Amino acid sequence: MKLLKTVKIINWHYFWNQTLNIEQIVFLTGVNASGKSTLIDAMQVVLLGDTSGRHFNKAAAEKSNRTLRGYLRGELGDSLEGGFHYLRNGRFTSYIVLEFYDDVNDDHFNLGIVFDVFDDGGIDHRFFLLDAKMPENEFIVDSVPLEYKDLNLFFQEHYPNKFKFFDTNRQYQDALKRKLGNLKDKYFSLLKKAVSFSPITDITTFITEYVTEAQGNIDIAPMQENILQYKKLEDEAALMRFKVERLNEIAKNYEVYKGHKDQLTLFEYVLEKATLQNDLNRLATYDNQYLGYQKRLTDIESELADLDVDLAELNKRRVKLIQDSSSNDTYRITDEINEHKKVAEEKIKSLKFLNMQVRNDLENYVLTFDKLANEVLEKVSEMDEKRLKKDGLYAREELLESASAIIKENHKITAVLNKDINDLSETMLSDWRNAQAKFKQHLGAFTLSLGRLINDYQVNEAILKQQELDLRGGGKPYEYSLVQIRNELQNKLSAKYGHKVEVSIFSDLIDIRDAKWTNAIEGYLGGQRFHLFVEGQYFLDAYELLKGLLQQYNFYGTNLVDVDAIIERRFSAMPNSVAEEILTDHVGARAYADFLLGRLQKCQTIQEARNSGNGITPDTDLYRNFTFGRINPRLYQQKYIGRRVEEADVNAKKAELAAHAETLRTYQELLQVLLPGNDVEIVNTNEIAALGSQVKRIQELPSLEESIAFYDEELGRHDLTLIEGIHRRIGLVESDIKGIEDQKSSLVEERGKISTNMQILKNERMPETKAIIKERQSKLDENYDAFFINDVAEPFFQNLIAEGKNPLDINAEYRQAFSNALYLSNSVFNQVKKLRKEYVVDYRLTYDVESLHNDDFQMELNDLLDVKLPEYEEKINDAYRKAVKQFKDDFISKLRNAIETVEDQIAELNEALSMSTFGEDSYQFTVKPSTVYRQYYDMIKDDLLLKVTDDDSEFFHKYDDVMKDLFAQIVLAGDGDKNAAVLANVEKFTDYRNYLDFDLIVRNKDGQEQRLSRVLMKKSGGETQTPFYISVLASFAYLYRVNEPGELSNSARLIIFDEAFSKMDSGRIKESIRLLRRFGLQAIISAPSDKVADISPLVDETLVVLRGKNHSTVQLFAREEDLT
Repeated sequence: MKLLKTVKIINWHYFWNQTLNIEQIVFLTGVNASGKSTLIDAMQVVLLGDTSGRHFNKAAAEKSNRTLRGYLRGELGDSLEGGFHYLRNGRFTSYIVLEFYDDVNDDHFNLGIVFDVFDDGGIDHRFFLLDAKMPENEFIVDSVPLEYKDLNLFFQEHYPNKFKFFDTNRQYQDALKRKLGNLKDKYFSLLKKAVSFSPITDITTFITEYVTEAQGNIDIAPMQENILQYKKLEDEAALMRFKVERLNEIAKNYEVYKGHKDQLTLFEYVLEKATLQNDLNRLATYDNQYLGYQKRLTDIESELADLDVDLAELNKRRVKLIQDSSSNDTYRITDEINEHKKVAEEKIKSLKFLNMQVRNDLENYVLTFDKLANEVLEKVSEMDEKRLKKDGLYAREELLESASAIIKENHKITAVLNKDINDLSETMLSDWRNAQAKFKQHLGAFTLSLGRLINDYQVNEAILKQQELDLRGGGKPYEYSLVQIRNELQNKLSAKYGHKVEVSIFSDLIDIRDAKWTNAIEGYLGGQRFHLFVEGQYFLDAYELLKGLLQQYNFYGTNLVDVDAIIERRFSAMPNSVAEEILTDHVGARAYADFLLGRLQKCQTIQEARNSGNGITPDTDLYRNFTFGRINPRLYQQKYIGRRVEEADVNAKKAELAAHAETLRTYQELLQVLLPGNDVEIVNTNEIAALGSQVKRIQELPSLEESIAFYDEELGRHDLTLIEGIHRRIGLVESDIKGIEDQKSSLVEERGKISTNMQILKNERMPETKAIIKERQSKLDENYDAFFINDVAEPFFQNLIAEGKNPLDINAEYRQAFSNALYLSNSVFNQVKKLRKEYVVDYRLTYDVESLHNDDFQMELNDLLDVKLPEYEEKINDAYRKAVKQFKDDFISKLRNAIETVEDQIAELNEALSMSTFGEDSYQFTVKPSTVYRQYYDMIKDDLLLKVTDDDSEFFHKYDDVMKDLFAQIVLAGDGDKNAAVLANVEKFTDYRNYLDFDLIVRNKDGQEQRLSRVLMKKSGGETQTPFYISVLASFAYLYRVNEPGELSNSARLIIFDEAFSKMDSGRIKESIRLLRRFGLQAIISAPSDKVADISPLVDETLVVLRGKNHSTVQLFAREEDLT
């Protein structure tokens, strides 16, 4: 072994020239501030090869203010000028030299340092090694310490080839380790820790710093570069995937639009083809009419010829009868009377016809307006007036009033007609006309309002149909603006952060446990069901975006929930609260539900609700703020809460759609009733005047009837038998003549009309219709693809015809279908344009967002899917393979080596500890995988790493998630706060100690064990520090290879404790020194003089440090028994 035998100190603080002889175990004592630590600091300079002064007086204070300059010059204190007072000023030289004896080789050697201090305060030093005994002059010639250059000459002259000066501290430290027995670097840290041995509060720190070899953290910079490259590629690929997701959404919406557009095109074709078919049908009718007219003209000419023959014969007979009667006087008188009578009878006949015509006209007007007014009163009164807007309500009331008024005026007219038409005055007719005009005016106004209402209903019907489709597809019937705001906010946040950011509606995040509470919860939450959720880190950015969207859509029925704030407040739900009925796996939704419903009690009766002070029943009876009330059923009629759509919701929406459609049908039927009424003509002022004149003429009938009676009386006075016979015969002939002439006249008139109609058909209607048909057919051929017509549109149209529908029916039916398809097409295309615009703005593109095709966006999608993304994924896989290979071959390998080294060292240390006890206790260190980092430890220690093969796939597959998790924590992200966390993670994950849990087991004579980690802060200082002290001894024994055979054990044995024994009682001191001897160590123990009685009898030598005014000396302590 190599033992320290002599310490030489020259010009070191208060020590001017001091030589210490050192035995196996030395007790260094003295009063406080006498200079014990000064001596130990001097020895540390040589034993550590450290001139920095960082470890001076560490046992006394963790932050010591002692310096090398202060020790060399002998610092006394501050001066008034702001500097220091020193014992030594000017130029001088200082020495610290330690002489060792090698008992194996019977050699001496000296380790030392020489300091040359100059007038200007500069200090030069040189460590040296001298393979010989300490020189007799002890480095002093003529009472002056040798300067470095003189010492060099002295060694060259007296010790050639036996000395060496070192240019750097590091060179000296390397030589020091070799000279003291080829020690490991652990020697330096262990010696420093032993000197300043202080209370230990952390077992892991103690074991890794005192017990095992110090191992620096692993440099992972190259691996970080590979991982960073992999992460960068992965982030870029994630951005591509997000772009693909958005492009897919654009493509999906475009396909929906295209479907509506195709349907719109089909319906448009059907409407145009129905119009064309109607024109074709009309042309066919014209052709048939023209042929019919031609045949009828031929028949008329034949009939006229036959009538002319008959007429000539009758005229001959009439002339002969007139000639026979002209010679009779009675005939001449009666003929004159009959002529007057005939005139009167013709006038009576005319007036009676006029009377009948006036009555018919008046009755037709009365019937028309009575029928229309009664239908209006019936149908309009039945409709739900709440659906009408303010102007519609006003128009409805005026229409109903005017309908009642016209019925009343009609009754007046009818009463006059039934009694005596002669009582009909122009004033009465004028009032009647005014009532008709007002009724028709109000009818037109209300018809316009009803048309607008029907249009609104048709739009809403399309929305309801879309909502039903959404429900069947898993969606909910949220307001359109809410869905648009949610989608747009999600897209904007995702674009801002480069990855998908979920925006959720509260009602989509929760379920209701028991269905009986559904109405109560839906109604109580009301509009809060539609509040939006984002992750906490996006909250403020999300709200900035949301403000603009709320204004843009003019929709304020939603708010943004501050999830982090609610979670931080830790709201808890009371027992039996409504919050218990909420099921969710979303942390924020859970906290918000507890906040909203956590104090509202579930009550089965209203009495329970009242007693609770804040309660609700399943029937929605709500008691709070000392009031009872019921929740408006409108708030829970439509169900929104649920993470999935129930069939009941679909059925409810279907029923709502059916009811809506029924109301629309009712309004359309009403419109069909009202529309013809707008075409009804009212009595105009000319007709009123004509009717008045006609009534006056009818008043002549009584006098004319009296004249007829007079003519009959005059004729009764003559014998008219012969005359009557002739007249009868003439009358019959004339009647026949007239009949034939009437027939001819009718035939001629018919011939004229037919000719006119044929000319109209031939020259106007048929050419016009053919031109229209040609134009419509040309338009169809130009506007529609031939394949579309032949394969889709025409078969569809012909199928409608085969179903028995005529063109007018088809036009009426598909006009509405076209309107709905147009609305849906425009609505979806607006969504497509919005998504396109957001995409091109976010990625600074120049694509045409208004384009009716989707080529640009589809090409980009195909390029991303087929080319760029596969290329990136291949690069990612390659970068990942490189990163994980370096991770395995470098990072994991070094960590595994460090962990196994520590485990081996502790095993060897435990072997040394097994041979020693302290009193009745024995000690053993344990090292186990860290419970916190167990998944990483298992990966590091997996035996798959020991396989000698190039195929690492099994290892990578097994630990893929663990490696990716670790990569995410140790790669810089570019964000300041995140980078600070990453740097902390790097420090943590590259330190092997974090993967292990250390402990020290204390076992008594009965075999009972205690883990020191559990009692460290509970037991007394000396009791808990003893195991550490023993561990330090064992560590030194392991470091110095005390138990190794032969030359391996030829090493130093020195250990220095400064104040370590100060808090031990006499029993523990005795055991500690006994262990020092058992371990075969050489020790210098420093403690205050009050420990002399406990320590001095147990050691080989006691040295007392004495302090004078400006100097200190060391004296050998002589015990009383040694003097006698």
